[in-house]
Amino acid sequence: MKVGNARLTLPPPAGIGGGRVVTRSILASLLLAAAPSVQPARTEPAPGLVSVQEITVATPDILAVEVRDPPFVPGRILALDAPRSEAPGTWVRHGDAWAQVIGPKRDHLRSSDAPPGHHLDRGAIDAAAGYGLIGGRRVVAVYRKSMPYESGIFYDEGGATRTGASFRHQIYLKLDGPVPRGTHTLAWPGNLLPPTAFTYDDRTTRALALRGTQLGHAPADIAKTAYLALWLPGGPDLGAVDFRRYGVKRFAILDENGAAAFSGDIGLRATPDTPEPTNGLPKPLADSVDADGLRRPIGTFRARDGQVSARAHGLRDGQRIALEGLGGDRIPIFATVAQPTPDGFVAARPDRPLPVSDRTGGTVAPAHAANRAGTFVFELDYSAWQPKRPGRYRLWIPGLGVSDPFPVGDEVWLGAARVAIGGLYNHRSGIALDGRFGYRRPAAFRPMPEAPVRRSRMPLAWSTEGLDGFASSEVGAEPAWLTGGNAPSNVWGGYMDAGDWDRRIQHVDVATLLLEVFEGLPPHLRTADFGLPRSSEVLDDPIYATADALPNLLHEPIWLLDFFRRLQGPDGGVSGGIESARYPLLGEPSFLEHHRVFAYAPDPLATYRYAGAAAGLARVLREAGQAALAELFRESALRAWRWAEAGFNDPDAAYADALAVARRTDLFAAVPWETRRATLQRLTGEFRVAAAAALFRLGEGRAFGQLFEEAWSTGFGIAERRADAAWDYARAAQAEPEIRTRIDVGLVREATGFAAVQRGGTYPSMKHPYAPAGWGQGTAPGEGMTRLFLRAHRLSGNPELLGLMMQTAQGLLGTNQLGLSLTTGIGVRQVRHPLHEDHRAMGVPVPPGITIYGFGPQSAFSPEWLFGPAWAIFPEGDSTAPAHRRIHPARFAMPYFEYLIEHPGMVMQQEYTVQQTIVTTAALWLHLAAQAKLATQARSPAR
Repeated sequence: MKVGNARLTLPPPAGIGGGRVVTRSILASLLLAAAPSVQPARTEPAPGLVSVQEITVATPDILAVEVRDPPFVPGRILALDAPRSEAPGTWVRHGDAWAQVIGPKRDHLRSSDAPPGHHLDRGAIDAAAGYGLIGGRRVVAVYRKSMPYESGIFYDEGGATRTGASFRHQIYLKLDGPVPRGTHTLAWPGNLLPPTAFTYDDRTTRALALRGTQLGHAPADIAKTAYLALWLPGGPDLGAVDFRRYGVKRFAILDENGAAAFSGDIGLRATPDTPEPTNGLPKPLADSVDADGLRRPIGTFRARDGQVSARAHGLRDGQRIALEGLGGDRIPIFATVAQPTPDGFVAARPDRPLPVSDRTGGTVAPAHAANRAGTFVFELDYSAWQPKRPGRYRLWIPGLGVSDPFPVGDEVWLGAARVAIGGLYNHRSGIALDGRFGYRRPAAFRPMPEAPVRRSRMPLAWSTEGLDGFASSEVGAEPAWLTGGNAPSNVWGGYMDAGDWDRRIQHVDVATLLLEVFEGLPPHLRTADFGLPRSSEVLDDPIYATADALPNLLHEPIWLLDFFRRLQGPDGGVSGGIESARYPLLGEPSFLEHHRVFAYAPDPLATYRYAGAAAGLARVLREAGQAALAELFRESALRAWRWAEAGFNDPDAAYADALAVARRTDLFAAVPWETRRATLQRLTGEFRVAAAAALFRLGEGRAFGQLFEEAWSTGFGIAERRADAAWDYARAAQAEPEIRTRIDVGLVREATGFAAVQRGGTYPSMKHPYAPAGWGQGTAPGEGMTRLFLRAHRLSGNPELLGLMMQTAQGLLGTNQLGLSLTTGIGVRQVRHPLHEDHRAMGVPVPPGITIYGFGPQSAFSPEWLFGPAWAIFPEGDSTAPAHRRIHPARFAMPYFEYLIEHPGMVMQQEYTVQQTIVTTAALWLHLAAQAKLATQARSPAR
């Protein structure tokens, strides 16, 4: 097919149900099982118009209506018959549309996405008096939350590349009495939308505030929990809804026939002012702007004494306030009113330093302190329910409504694990993705003469993309740092990550965690087919022909570690990975990357990390009867160890080439090399001990064990990554029994201590209770916490640990305040647009299996291009900006667990990595699958 002088190169990808693996697994049945049996009220809008998506109930007297602005119409990638002369990123006319030049040869175009042409009239929809009667009830108040749900990349009339958003609007219609049962018609103000018919029945209508799993349960799960929670934006009592006012006390579980299979009490878990001392935020109760508070202009701010002038402010002594826009700062300063006068007050006890100079302008708004939920959270605990048969069930609260249907079956967790493992496959670099996990993409980053991988003298250990690095990764691609040579043509593979394409040594955590989980699986799960290609199908080395009989799961760590093995030099040094000189051009996919690509120089830190991972793979392969493959990685690990040891003992020699360039380019002007070297040696030393412990466990001699023992004797401990070294040492056959015992006891003690802290959390999870809430610390468990809980549960069998793991998994998959699955490919309501650049550029749905970072504080990420003036995606600083691009209510008025912006540009929340969120969820769900199977076997009669 041709369009003008271009031919389409990307057919629509296979859907979830297409692809041989999905049809063999239970994923398709899982997704079908999650589909509602009672369809919510919907309209069939004309294309490109604002539409009603669903009518549910929020409380017995509040209807909840979801209305959406139209989605973007995605553009396409077009292959040209001849290259363009313009630089990549240039917008050109192509036929009747605008398109962007992309690709290293400039022989492709990416046509502009088409923004929606219609938007909801927010002012009209908020007018309570404009609604008709609903079942004889009058609408007395309207509350609204408007948040993005989709995005697009398009041409700006000024010639720039823009990315925008389409909004979903959750509209709450407060009635003058309970919603009557029966069929009704919703008539909209000014006929904004066609009249919408809906039926309310508390046994079939979804209760929006009922937050339950969108995955389901295994019958023997020891923790089965849902929550009832509603924050009403701009509502009374600062939006906190107390369902006790409605007499809500009991719940039941309904089977497919509507019969009650279980019933229980609804308990109050937290009030809005229940402190959370380990929430990761600066205070147990966070500051929030009152959503319905009146903003008053600030006249002046006097720096010497914190005096604020604001005429007729009406604020009282001791009241919490938000000072917004002082000197143009978009992040408010929360303070307390002191010494009020009719026209001013002193800003006391600010949450961060006040400006050091006088200011004018800005506003002051009333504020309050609340926990992360900002509302009453009620718990529906049905852990005691032991389903007698598999099937689909729903939670029911009499007088309110029901949850989404959820399946119960022995393989629910295994199905989720397959989705996550498919997410790893969907991030493979260097091969064409064939749709087996619901996503297709051409091969990317195969080195070619026109697109080589250049060698750099920059080590990853120095880069800001490494650990505590100090040089921008872009520097590594500059001429001064390039050696002039290219890496071999076989340096392809590994994983691409989130908003970029880079494959770094941090990804070896994927392999080591999968190997660790594999060893803890019962035999029948070790041999399960996850749908992964065999290594002989995707790796060129003929040695992999012998590996076809390996358990399917082991092909994933082989895929990753073989990539780094090929990055290993003849002397044993291992590169920290492959990087692009810049972040991707918006609209340009990985397989058409035009930026310079380079391989980092080997460094001891990266080489130790590889040595430990390769030793672990060699051990598992040896135990699986793959002697030749085991020897391949054993020998590689030992060569890496020797090179890293030499570099650790003489870092100036190891970094000699980099030092020469750094001194020529004045890289150490701010901080001298001697200081940088000390930091590098400290960081590298921890990975040295971990690699030694892995080689000791492999059986390479007491010397490796003694190296760990020496570190242990000096207080090495089990904190964070040091636990990896301790775990490998303790599992070694020749480990000292006394040290092994102390390690195992310490791991269990630490995990149970963290679990105990979560008893008081509003929504319990495995998040490290003392880690700051922010990047990678949203909702998905971090890699370190995942390993800690898996290890501690394997050692102790403590049911509290298992229960918290289940609650964490359920929280990721819908049992949260938004009722949203944070993993693509699972759930009726799931995140749609994580920071996955390929699907954005290709104009196709996001691949399944991605779990995002999730919730994060409003102040931690506030870039100009996202929340700035009128040209920003979600403008806050310019009242003339179009209303249809504004988040509502203002983001600092939203509680933490309400604040999730579904736009790829919200990097802090919508990013993820293969090692921080995808493999951790895969490991967690595999462990839960193993526990489900063991429980099933335990209750089955002996044969």
